Amino acid sequence: MEAQDVLSCVEPFTAARPAELEVLGRTAVRVRKTPGAVLVHEGQAADGLYIVLRGRVNLVRAVDGGRDLILSSLGPGEVFGENCAVSGVPVSTTAIAAVQSEMLRIPAEAVLEHLRREPETVLRLMRLQHEKLREVEAVASGLALCDVEQRLRRTLARLARRQGRRNPASSGWILAPVPTQSELARMVGSCRETVSRTLSAMARSGLVSGSGRRMILNDSLMNEPG
Repeated sequence: MEAQDVLSCVEPFTAARPAELEVLGRTAVRVRKTPGAVLVHEGQAADGLYIVLRGRVNLVRAVDGGRDLILSSLGPGEVFGENCAVSGVPVSTTAIAAVQSEMLRIPAEAVLEHLRREPETVLRLMRLQHEKLREVEAVASGLALCDVEQRLRRTLARLARRQGRRNPASSGWILAPVPTQSELARMVGSCRETVSRTLSAMARSGLVSGSGRRMILNDSLMNEPG
């Protein structure tokens, strides 16, 4: 798919004029990264806005004790690095490829020029940033108020709503590829062993099923707040 066609399907660019998308698309560069590769470091200025085309990218923040917390896990069609729209503002998380991933990068200068010409994109970018802030607030609230199982339920439901699909064979939602247990532990502020035990208990209760990198979530789990 051409860069212009990708942009037309992805927020915050869906309302931009075709001619503007063509100009923006000509500046785009495809970036491929192996698992564990860092795209943007926390505290640095973003070099552009990235659109995930394939794979998964984790947005990570360092916490006390040398550990880190995954605040968000982005799949195809989702964006990061939108801080580049505000000159001099550093990014608040480190973006790391969780699996083999491909992104489309729009240079910061091109994004700024586009925003000057397309006020509707500015509004949509503000809405996108607000939604991301709400997600971070939900993660923080869960860490403070919920036990590990509640946090894991909410995390899986949030991932399935954004990156999963309805199971055509029966009820429930399919999440594939599902994050590793280590990644899930870093999303919910726990350890892999606790997450493993919790997932086993959820499977015995019929809330989740599957094997390998594929998980089916029961419809009742999808009612969890996200």
